[in-house]
Amino acid sequence: MSDLAFATPALFRSFFAAAVPSQSPGLTVWGLLQSGGWVMLPLLLVSVIALWLIFYCLVSLRQSVIWTRDLERRLDAVFRREDTALLGELVRGRKEAVARVLREAIGLYQRHPAADAEAVRSVAQVVGSGIAAGLNQRILYLLDVGVISPMLGLFGTVVGILRSFGSIAADPSPMRTLLLAGGVSQALIATAVGLIVGISSMMFYSFFRGRLQGLLSVFEERSAIWVQELILLHRSRGMEAAAKERASGVVESA
Repeated sequence: MSDLAFATPALFRSFFAAAVPSQSPGLTVWGLLQSGGWVMLPLLLVSVIALWLIFYCLVSLRQSVIWTRDLERRLDAVFRREDTALLGELVRGRKEAVARVLREAIGLYQRHPAADAEAVRSVAQVVGSGIAAGLNQRILYLLDVGVISPMLGLFGTVVGILRSFGSIAADPSPMRTLLLAGGVSQALIATAVGLIVGISSMMFYSFFRGRLQGLLSVFEERSAIWVQELILLHRSRGMEAAAKERASGVVESA
């Protein structure tokens, strides 16, 4: 029994030595690249792209991109003064999405003073849809990374298994089963890395999708309010101009 107890650790050591080749690198980044094969290179590239997209979405998907309290305060002051020229100057240099919608609506009124409210709303809706699509496209790239990464990992595993079977078929050694286990374990590294990158990307995609939905709700709400304010202001200005024309016509006829 004592001989068996001393022989068991040696048996396990010989098994793992046969399953994992001696030239196998350690658990380092370079070791993973070598063990997973050449497929780890595109996986590394995809992971770098995922990190860049996550950082970019963290920076760009903020409320200040859609609307700020400073813009709200300035717009409220300008609408109270009923000054369309000052309103055009205000939104001309602003980068918020709400300001861009107002800029296009004001531009339509400047080109076509007789434009009706439905035409202004249509222009605002088209511009808003384009802005929303651009914001949504940023997180869709992250979704693509989350879908492609596991596929790359699976492809690397298939290539590694085929390579292992090819080397085993050419080797008449009686330890072919242990060599197959070692080759498969190395091939599965690509799948593991692909799943890690894919799951992480999908988690951040879900987070940014929720944030984007909230931002788009605020964007739609504030855009609808200020476009309606612009329509009412233009309508009141038109009514005042028409009243002045009628008054001047009455004076001239008198």
